[in-house]
Amino acid sequence: METKSSKSNLIYLIPLAFIIGVVPLIVFAKKISIEGVLVDYWSKQIDFFSYYKMVWFLVATLVAVGLFLIYFYRKKRLKETYYYLLIQVYAIFIILSTYYAGVKEVALWGFPDRYEGMFVLLAYLIVLFITINVVDFKKDIRFLIRVLFVSSTIISIIGIMQYVGFDIFTTLFGKKFILPTEMYNIIDKINIKFDYIFATLYNPNYVGSYTAMLLPFAITLYIFTSSIRKQLILAIPTLLIFSNWLGSLSRAGMLGGIIGVGSLFLFLRREVFKRLKAILILGIGFMLVFTMMNYVSDGRLVNEVFSFGSEAQIAMQGESGALEDIVINKDQLQIVTEEDRLEVKLIQDNKLSFVNKRGKKINYNLEADTGIIKLKANRYKDYKFQLGANKQILHLEYGKKKVEFRMTKKPEQGFWIIGFADKAYKTGKIEKWGFEGRERLGSGRGYIWSRSIPMLRDTIITGYGPDTYGLYFPQFDNVGKIITFNTTRIIVDKPHNMYLQIAINTGVISLLAVLLLFGSYIYSSIKLYWNREMNDFHSKVGLGILVGVVGYLVAGLFNDSVISVAPVFWTLLGMGISINLKLKKERIQE
Repeated sequence: METKSSKSNLIYLIPLAFIIGVVPLIVFAKKISIEGVLVDYWSKQIDFFSYYKMVWFLVATLVAVGLFLIYFYRKKRLKETYYYLLIQVYAIFIILSTYYAGVKEVALWGFPDRYEGMFVLLAYLIVLFITINVVDFKKDIRFLIRVLFVSSTIISIIGIMQYVGFDIFTTLFGKKFILPTEMYNIIDKINIKFDYIFATLYNPNYVGSYTAMLLPFAITLYIFTSSIRKQLILAIPTLLIFSNWLGSLSRAGMLGGIIGVGSLFLFLRREVFKRLKAILILGIGFMLVFTMMNYVSDGRLVNEVFSFGSEAQIAMQGESGALEDIVINKDQLQIVTEEDRLEVKLIQDNKLSFVNKRGKKINYNLEADTGIIKLKANRYKDYKFQLGANKQILHLEYGKKKVEFRMTKKPEQGFWIIGFADKAYKTGKIEKWGFEGRERLGSGRGYIWSRSIPMLRDTIITGYGPDTYGLYFPQFDNVGKIITFNTTRIIVDKPHNMYLQIAINTGVISLLAVLLLFGSYIYSSIKLYWNREMNDFHSKVGLGILVGVVGYLVAGLFNDSVISVAPVFWTLLGMGISINLKLKKERIQE
């Protein structure tokens, strides 16, 4: 029972409130020095969204540790739970993977633009541990929920303004707000732009993960609130979060949100009719928001929602008429499509010869002033060739796909495909598994997963190192990249799957520990809430956190863990575990 003398731990929650309320809002420019091996992988010199989030998250975690030591000195107790063992196993393999990492600096601090190195991953677990132990009373939970909803409301307002065409980060005021004074001289060159809502979270996908977590949580609290005044207050952040969930156009976020909300209604199956009025009112609000947003975007929202169908078609049937392969054999270049094969041969003085799949020579015209090559065969009208400076570079466009080849007779004969870091490569066999012909599934996720899964053979015990995924992904797979992304210049720095990310960076064993942690929490929650009468504060909040966690974990099948969102998740998970432990204790006492 809560007493007057010990009904709140608010003073110890201040750093946690900062982590879930302020860290996601941080946007500030940091000039990055790219050195060592990273020079070949990264060129962007300014970070707006991740570096200072990482810094302030670590600072807040250190403060949280300091306050927790005072708390522990006073209380002389920890809550008893097996979750600590799973947390320890994950922490050990994070440290081991860092110790054995080939590039220690990246493993410690993280890859540019991401910054989820060892210190950040361990800080997630520290925050989880502290939250489990310090969040005890209703006042604690209400305080953190209010901070979270105030923060999400601000983020959502910024996001919806971006959706309607007014992005604060493109205004003079906004640029001055996110730039240090010494960088005002480049203010006109700053252009932070996405086609969809990115708010303060850097990328629409991360908005998707954030809202997939918070939307089911907010809906739960709204539905269980009996006071009309409180329902109206809760409706504001709920509708705003919903607008960003839609406006991010993140299909991963949409799927996570749908499954999170769907799981909520499974738990509410006995209470739907009791709560029907509140559900219908909120449903009407969602319909109005959807209609207005679709109108503002000229129907784009509806088109994007129905693009789930095209994704399913790609998954089931693959794509037709697409580029299938580029094969280089010294001075012969073969461009293979589903219908044809065009061979380009390099002859003396860097002159070219074109041959079709039957071995018949194809005549062409070369415009001397522009270097444009026009093949005299109508079936090759989709191919656009152009010779670059000194006839050393051959540009090829095939539909939206653009690729360059370096041509040289001496000292290394033949064609070389130009890829990331402006380096030239020969083509060859790449290890891959699955998704053949379906590389473009999920905005290229099929391709990334097919190249990532074989990497697991080397990361069973320890991974390559926290956040080092981009250093070990086969970046030289230029043929795969041109097929999937229409360019060879892209750097794949994340697997777009939180579980592959963990398994590759810190090892498969660490992933098993994390899955057991998540699975244990979900199983425990189902046992607690499945047939429970939701008539007490902790049950309502606990169920809301459960469905929010489910939404985030489902989105994690297609999105990565990122410093913009993950601190909120680990704090929320800690709150959920703390509430479950309290309810279990009450059940035992009864």
